[in-house]
Amino acid sequence: MKDKMLEIKQNLNLANYTTMKLGGAAQHFATLNDEAEIPELMKFAKNQNLPIFILGGGSNTIVGDAGFAGLVIKNEILGRKIAYEDETSVEFDLGAGENWDKFVHYAVDKKNLSGAEAMVMIPGTVGALPIQNVGAYGQETSDIFVSLKAYNLETGKFETLDAEACEFGYRDSIFRAHASGKYIITSVRLKLFKKPPTPPYYAAIEKYFTDRDIALEDVTTQEIMNAVVKIRSNKLPNPNEIASSGSFFKNAIITSEKASELRQEFGENIPLFALENGDYKIATGWMIDKAALRGKMIHGMRPHSGNALVLTNISAKNYADLAAARTEIQQKVFEKFGIKIEQEPLEI
Repeated sequence: MKDKMLEIKQNLNLANYTTMKLGGAAQHFATLNDEAEIPELMKFAKNQNLPIFILGGGSNTIVGDAGFAGLVIKNEILGRKIAYEDETSVEFDLGAGENWDKFVHYAVDKKNLSGAEAMVMIPGTVGALPIQNVGAYGQETSDIFVSLKAYNLETGKFETLDAEACEFGYRDSIFRAHASGKYIITSVRLKLFKKPPTPPYYAAIEKYFTDRDIALEDVTTQEIMNAVVKIRSNKLPNPNEIASSGSFFKNAIITSEKASELRQEFGENIPLFALENGDYKIATGWMIDKAALRGKMIHGMRPHSGNALVLTNISAKNYADLAAARTEIQQKVFEKFGIKIEQEPLEI
């Protein structure tokens, strides 16, 4: 179908649109370049009684072998403008289809702004940020989030949602819970800062500088971003060479009692991070490693040798291979630690 320059394709292989390179076809597929196109897409879906799935960069999406019997909309809405600026901060309105990593480089390299420098090299688009409260190395979306604009599929109207309305949690939000499939995010407003960051920093970042005898108080925003680039480059596979979805499992949240139990059994150097509510976050990659799964081929999938949290697709041919590998990893980790680990990417 082609109507008003809006093309809807049929039976498009979604494996080509996700970084894991698995999955079946979309019954219908359209690229969204402007929010003004949404009503026409909604009309098409309604007339054929089709479910809708919104796809961004495909780095946080796993597609089943059956594909998607509905309309997949690839969000490529672009745009970057300053919405507000004062002596201490700058707020940007960003199109949901904007490349996130490119924006981080722009914010740091061109504008010398802080707040997102540790989230460099995270693949995907801006629209994915609030969905799972994307974060890395001590920073996350909720720290810099102001609001978003989204089309409500139920009411057919645009809405503005602030941070409270998004109900951010660890790699979580309403968009992964009770509002899943309810909205098409068209733009996101983020607030970055003119003041450079100050310690304490995430442990891996601090270690990077202390190993080089660089005082943490003297570190610049640019240097933190560059450090994270080097750290991630050493730990993550090259996405141009190896298929993956980045971090495939969430870091697990455990109680203080469970943390004490693990310290007694495995020693004091367990990678635990205290949370404000008294619970702890434990590095799931460390658990996968201790379960002797790092670098092991499992149904064509392999926990990456540089970071076992990253599940890479070496020779898997279908979603069934991935599902079998995921189950085996979850079982092995539970057997050793008594902790259930959860998948991070969304599935369709």
